[in-house]
Amino acid sequence: MLLLALGAACAVQSPPPAAVAPADLLPRVPPEVAAGNALAERMEALCEAAESPDLSEEQSAGLVRDMAALLGEYLEAPPPVQANPRLQGAVVRMNDAAFQIELDANAAPESPAVVEESPKDTLLTEATFLAPADLGATYAQVEAALRQVSVGLDIPADDPTVLAYVNLYQGKLRTWFSRALARGYPVVPRMQQIFRDEGVPPSLVYLAIVESAFNPGAVSRAKAVGMWQFIAGTGKRYGLQIDFWEDQRRDPELSARASARYLKDLYALFGDWPLALASYNCGEARILRYKAKNPKGDFWTLRKTRTLRRETREYVPAIFAAILIASNPSAYGFEALPADPPEPTASVILAEATDLRVLARCAQIPIEQIQALNPSLKRLVTPPREYALKIPAHTYGPFQEAFAVVPTEERLAVAMHTVSRGETLASLARRYKTSAEAIRLANLMKGRRIAPGQTLVVPLGVPASDPSLYVESRGTVPKGAKVYKVRRGDTLAAISRQTGIPVARLKELNGLESDALRAGQRLVLAEKSESSGLAARPSSAGAPESPKGRVHHVRSGDTLWDLARKYGTTVDKICRANRISPGKRLHLGDTLVIP
Repeated sequence: MLLLALGAACAVQSPPPAAVAPADLLPRVPPEVAAGNALAERMEALCEAAESPDLSEEQSAGLVRDMAALLGEYLEAPPPVQANPRLQGAVVRMNDAAFQIELDANAAPESPAVVEESPKDTLLTEATFLAPADLGATYAQVEAALRQVSVGLDIPADDPTVLAYVNLYQGKLRTWFSRALARGYPVVPRMQQIFRDEGVPPSLVYLAIVESAFNPGAVSRAKAVGMWQFIAGTGKRYGLQIDFWEDQRRDPELSARASARYLKDLYALFGDWPLALASYNCGEARILRYKAKNPKGDFWTLRKTRTLRRETREYVPAIFAAILIASNPSAYGFEALPADPPEPTASVILAEATDLRVLARCAQIPIEQIQALNPSLKRLVTPPREYALKIPAHTYGPFQEAFAVVPTEERLAVAMHTVSRGETLASLARRYKTSAEAIRLANLMKGRRIAPGQTLVVPLGVPASDPSLYVESRGTVPKGAKVYKVRRGDTLAAISRQTGIPVARLKELNGLESDALRAGQRLVLAEKSESSGLAARPSSAGAPESPKGRVHHVRSGDTLWDLARKYGTTVDKICRANRISPGKRLHLGDTLVIP
């Protein structure tokens, strides 16, 4: 009460306000300048808010929406307002801030649908007990099958655990095992030849059923990767390249040869295939300790002790059961699918980093086919070293002709730089005649700090500054999209009738040049509406009219830079026509007006 009273008293006794100068004596600010300054202040306020380190996803999305609205106001403002220097600087700063928000939101690629867990993480925990009557029936089945086909290994067909897994694969896990067989049939002949070349029983290729179900993209809880499930250390020990650019554990042939050599070394170490397989799963050290104490001990004796984890105790019987069935599937009631001969390929030696989209255009095939033929590649660009790119053999001649006329500066170029004391992104940008932002994007850096000894990818030239080149990609289906997985026998016409989506629209959404489909391919049927971009995609009612009436439906791999070059315009003009920022991430099915 006392404070209120004192405040009131002071208010009563305060001197009268000074007289305000007449309006006509104040300097007049032109209305267009005042409008420009006001709009600039609002943009600057949003930029300051965007620099907060604790923004939630909702707050970031809200800021981007507000920035989109202000950008719209700017584009609709009269030219005298747009010419305000302060406003022009605020627009550049705001676009950069919006671009950074989008980069931060997408710095880690989201591909949960593409990465498949290694089956051994769950397979080897299944109950494998069989009643005596079931054991007898399964044993008789195995004996009959072995009289028809030799598996080339000494497998104890009467072991209860092996028989229990044979029964499990035919019963509870029948669908899963059938899919693993179907996935493996096209590659098994080549894998078996590699194993023969390395002096390893070819039937051991079926250990990949337990390791990965023949999925080159499988990842285990222990971070083992690929069809043959190498951890990084073992993969590198057997010559597989694992770095920022590629992971050869995902290449079926290269990793198969590494796997065969590893198995051969393990057999030389232990002189016994079951022990070699057990150490493939748990490592050599544990088996070596056991052998030091029990020189005559074998796997089946070791299995009865507590030396091995349950996974390893189950691992060898599970593989032996897989070999028994996969060597003679029809004897166990599985369809023996014919192995389609793989499409012949040719290798093209690339001397430096090259954009896969450029390579795909030169070969006249979808970029997805380039990625499927070269599964070790982690980026949309080949490594900055000599790389043997696989392409379909029938495209080799046309590819060589088309690639020869692509200017070097449009193929992409990068350099690898080790940071020295005192160097900054800005100094590196000056040295390599690029931009600090391009270096930051290429190295997926959230900030601009670098440290001595750090190795950086330095993009050289405009094409190399595209951030999508350096994001690890496991697929091209956008998050939130409605997806259909192609099955054997499916056609675009059949899928169109089933979904009600015209064939032309299906081809447009998925960037298809022909009607050809392959089993397992994922087709986008409809995209989830995205509102987090700097500006919404233009609608038929609100999109600016193009003077030439050109409209482009975004396909897989499209970038604003690509579209500008294709249509003979500039990125800035496309952005203005569609009210988007230069950093706007394009999505399959987006519609852009091309000025």
